[in-house]
Amino acid sequence: MDGDAFMVGVETTSPAVVRLHGELDLAGVPRLLSALAGLDGDVALDCSGLDFIDAAGLGAFVRAHRQCAARGAELVGVDPSPAVLRLLRIVDLDTVLHLRRNGAVS
Repeated sequence: MDGDAFMVGVETTSPAVVRLHGELDLAGVPRLLSALAGLDGDVALDCSGLDFIDAAGLGAFVRAHRQCAARGAELVGVDPSPAVLRLLRIVDLDTVLHLRRNGAVS
């Protein structure tokens, strides 16, 4: 996969919103972790533009979740696509990560 196919945008609102677009694979993980570094408080990870995620991307989600929890904050995955949500369910990350679809926790 082409690492340039992944983009991250950050809105430093409260909670911070990190928008993911494209395909999150090993090449994109450093960009995601860099965007998350230095954010304080709760983080909404907007996955509505995320088309694909691989094992490295899933690992980055877990790492980000743990970093937020360690500082008493919450990481919420918002509107994952059906394909991303299916993968999260297959590996049971939907039981670990906080997810919201269309404003509802799934």
